[in-house]
Amino acid sequence: MRDWIFGSAQVLALAALCAIGAELLAAYSDSTGDIGAILFALVFFMALYGAPALLVRELARRFGWGWPSLLMLCAALGILQACIIDQSMFADQYGGYAGWQENRSATFIAPLGISAYNAYNFIVGHIIFSFAGPMAVAEAWWPKRAEAPWLRPFGTIVAAISYVGSAALIISDPGSQSASQTQLVVSWLLVAACFLAAVLIGRRKVGARSIPTGRMNPFVVLAMTFAVAVPGNFAEGWIGVAVGLGSAIIILGMIIRIRKRDVWTVRHSAAVALGYLLSRGVLAFTYFPLVGEVEPLPKYLHNIGMLAIVLTAGFFAFKVGGLRDNPDTVGERAH
Repeated sequence: MRDWIFGSAQVLALAALCAIGAELLAAYSDSTGDIGAILFALVFFMALYGAPALLVRELARRFGWGWPSLLMLCAALGILQACIIDQSMFADQYGGYAGWQENRSATFIAPLGISAYNAYNFIVGHIIFSFAGPMAVAEAWWPKRAEAPWLRPFGTIVAAISYVGSAALIISDPGSQSASQTQLVVSWLLVAACFLAAVLIGRRKVGARSIPTGRMNPFVVLAMTFAVAVPGNFAEGWIGVAVGLGSAIIILGMIIRIRKRDVWTVRHSAAVALGYLLSRGVLAFTYFPLVGEVEPLPKYLHNIGMLAIVLTAGFFAFKVGGLRDNPDTVGERAH
């Protein structure tokens, strides 16, 4: 019973962290600082982001796939969200957000009908903040269950219904119908390609490799990720695309290098995720919502509150759960 209670709490907390990472942490909408609107948004976005995160995580863990496959599944979800569900990737205007058209036109690629900056911001952003980041943090709360399935049949059904229902509400909104038929077909093909890549990567055999012996402190990984991720959040236009992609490549290279030399655990995965989430939470202090009028006090209280939730999630990852286990017993799959 105790394990079931903790497991259920972990599932719900992951769904909530997905909602926060995807939408509320950035504090860009007029719900910022409005407790009632925040609670409604939290529940809705738990269905829209948390439910599919749980489903793809369940798929990957049941088949024994590692993070490379899981990231491809997260990419599929990101494309689904930005190109098929809300279709923001193809919108000239969306939700009345200030500066939308200017940012889009600055990196617009006419043959594709999309903005390069939006493509990076939406797809990579969803992968990191909406899905993979929260998963990595939540798995570190209970390291022995990090690679285990979490959902029973009933939970899987609830997650699927929640996702389909919330997605259907957005798709039915005329403001979320910006894509052409060709763009929708191409988007579905990209989603299918990501799922196929996840399967192929997950099934490939991994050759023998030397066993790492080093012990990189996860807090060092967190600090390095944060330091590199922050600049990638500030710039816009083509410079923003270059800096953002560059920072992501640097962090990926850092992970690969550390994994070759040092033992990599769920705490290290959580450190990368937490570094990214903190970078978004800190950046949110530097601007006001892009739609609506929000007073400074509720705006900054919102920023502080969301950042506090992320820090609390990190505390559970590093202190309550992650540090109980011997690093050698909680290593990630290498494939």
